[in-house]
Amino acid sequence: MDYQSRLDELNEKLRNARLSWGRSDYITLTGKGTKHGRLLGALTRGYYQRERLWQSGQIIYGYLYKTYTDVGFSRPYLAWIIFSPLSSFETDPSQYEAIMIKLQQLIDKEKPDRHERKLYNALTNPVTEPKYFPLPEAYSEGRLVYVSTTFVYPDLTEQAKFGIIPIIIAPAITKEIMCVPDMIL
Repeated sequence: MDYQSRLDELNEKLRNARLSWGRSDYITLTGKGTKHGRLLGALTRGYYQRERLWQSGQIIYGYLYKTYTDVGFSRPYLAWIIFSPLSSFETDPSQYEAIMIKLQQLIDKEKPDRHERKLYNALTNPVTEPKYFPLPEAYSEGRLVYVSTTFVYPDLTEQAKFGIIPIIIAPAITKEIMCVPDMIL
């Protein structure tokens, strides 16, 4: 698969869609189109920056490795994603799989070492909700890779799929990331 071409196609589609999007489209894209979506995170800064994320962000690949859901889930649910802004991941996002193999060894530990606890919590704890938490070089093979959580909105995304997925980021504007919804794919 030509990942770079697919990514270029998605970003072009996003730029064209922005020209016609109105207020109701941004409400839907930001997850605020349902009661649960409006209530979720309403007291957080990221909640109010999601519209700017969709107005200015770019689509890249990430790797969804953990979520709490089941088929037919009707409320937003938390998902953990590793991602990198480096262009090498745009052309070959399968590099995330090698990183996940190393991370999985840490995730599977019953009790991590004290110097790994912060990373372990960022990778697994639903209360932590990390945003742009950098992975140590030992796990990321010396490259800049982050872990973040985001909410998946069932009214936008049929079902979150584990593995390589397109996400939208705008690191200069917000620490929020979001999965690209089915309407753009």
